Amino acid sequence: MNHANLTTTDVAALSGFFVSHFGFKQLDMRGQEAFAVLRGTDGFVLNLMKPSRDDGPYPSGFHVGFFVDSPRRVRAKQAELAEAGFDTGEVQELTRGGSTTFYCNAPGGVFVEVASS
Repeated sequence: MNHANLTTTDVAALSGFFVSHFGFKQLDMRGQEAFAVLRGTDGFVLNLMKPSRDDGPYPSGFHVGFFVDSPRRVRAKQAELAEAGFDTGEVQELTRGGSTTFYCNAPGGVFVEVASS
């Protein structure tokens, strides 16, 4: 996959979230903070843009996910985001698949999962 495009009501805040907490680098911001291009440490490109009039909300359950290498890192990321003032859920130990995970409401209406198996 080359890139993903997410719509958000707050491009600048969501860009800052991904840069500060997930290691992305902002490459470009265009149109009065209406469109941002980010690159992850693995080269993946993430575009963020304000929704058009015709764009509806994401369907129930839609989220973007990040896998980390250990349950300890999941707990550390949850604590980091909670301390930064983001609405994070509790860390869950899921017996199905044996994963450790939590979800976070990121700025601009995007739901994020952080997990390890």
